[in-house]
Amino acid sequence: MGYPLDLEDYDDSNGSADDYRTHFMDNLRTTLTVLLIVQHSIIETASSSYPYFDSTPLTVFVFMCKTLIVGLFFFISGYAASISRSTPAAYYGAGRSDASFVWRRSLRLLFPAFLYGIFGHLIIWMVLTKSWPSFFGGAGSVSTEDGYSTPQVWGFARFEGPVVHILFLWVLDMAYVFLRPAKKAVMAGIISTPRRSAPPPKSDSERSISGNRFNASRRKAARMVKIRSRKDWYRLSGIALALLSVWTFAVTASGKSEKSPLRFGFNVASYDAIVPAAPFQHILAYMAGIQLYKWQNYMLIPSPYIFPAFIASLFSSVSLLLLSMAISPTMREIVQLNTPWPVHPSFVDGGFNYHTLFFSVWNAVTFFALASTIVSLYAQWEWTRRDWGSVARHSYIPVWFHMIPIVFFVRLLAADGGWSPSRAEAKWAPGLAQESVVWRCFLVATGSTICSWFVGLAVAGCGWVLGC
Repeated sequence: MGYPLDLEDYDDSNGSADDYRTHFMDNLRTTLTVLLIVQHSIIETASSSYPYFDSTPLTVFVFMCKTLIVGLFFFISGYAASISRSTPAAYYGAGRSDASFVWRRSLRLLFPAFLYGIFGHLIIWMVLTKSWPSFFGGAGSVSTEDGYSTPQVWGFARFEGPVVHILFLWVLDMAYVFLRPAKKAVMAGIISTPRRSAPPPKSDSERSISGNRFNASRRKAARMVKIRSRKDWYRLSGIALALLSVWTFAVTASGKSEKSPLRFGFNVASYDAIVPAAPFQHILAYMAGIQLYKWQNYMLIPSPYIFPAFIASLFSSVSLLLLSMAISPTMREIVQLNTPWPVHPSFVDGGFNYHTLFFSVWNAVTFFALASTIVSLYAQWEWTRRDWGSVARHSYIPVWFHMIPIVFFVRLLAADGGWSPSRAEAKWAPGLAQESVVWRCFLVATGSTICSWFVGLAVAGCGWVLGC
């Protein structure tokens, strides 16, 4: 590998200029945030342009983003949690103490998610719809005959932010601490070293046949997850791909992908439906992020092959998706964005059929292939390893508030007329040139990205002034 990951160049404390950080992870998170804003901009613009939105490239782009972005966010979070617990600490040779880690993650994840989920996005929705009804009154609203919009309760779903993901991430962090507790250490000069103790004497039960069988099975299970060669990594990757495909097939084949018990609490998110592979895909991504520093020589693609591998993965994934859309009308309906509503079901027409089997395998292979090449690219390309400054350090803030400028620009650049379910006989807007719709998507995405980062940097600046 061209650029080994440096454990000492990471600190998860704050985003100040004096902190050392894993820059390629900050930069990857920044790129994913931009893609997320562009994805939601296209979804909102497409629904506002119905029925004249008909862009296969933008439709496929959004579907690919849905497949990748959230899982990669969990991968980054797993890596951050692992490195956070591996940085030097005063009394813990394995890193930050469990109590310190739990408190910091609760302060950053659990408390903001609860406060925003219970009060924050509802207050924002009420303020925006009351103060600027010409713009935000249409956010999930039904148009009336006088040309104005009446806000509907489900409209505030656009402002819910990543609450569901953040809460689930906190659960994963707590499971990580519970399953792998930090080990106390004794101080040797200024270097913390693990405390060594003599192994306990073997008991009679350990010498028994049943004890030997138990120990043998435990050692065998441990060898299954130990990576000492690329062969071990390929074997473990194959098992993970198979499990993810089976999980996705179980969710989609049930015909109740939106309400499947296998989705856990993820089906409570009402905006931008989450892929059927969740949350198992996110758990695997989080676990892979935890092991990245330890298994980097096997997980990361060697630098001479990164770009060819990325191009090949992207080309094959998109080609297979387009082919399936041409063969299966149901697959086209699953990917389709040309609908009057921005909220789409994650899967339709489930059961034991072609598109269910294809989607289950395609989703797992696409996520693994593209995610591994993207992470390898950012970890080893010199430009992505640089410090991109405050823009990259505070990229988590726009994730919470980016829907506000998106709704604003969609309404500002809305076409004359439009479709509404409350209008009798469906009065349509004048036909829009496809170039006009694509330009609207571009303008909405650009304006929303700039405004979201402006708000993010402003919030971060206020926090720095207040000493938060």
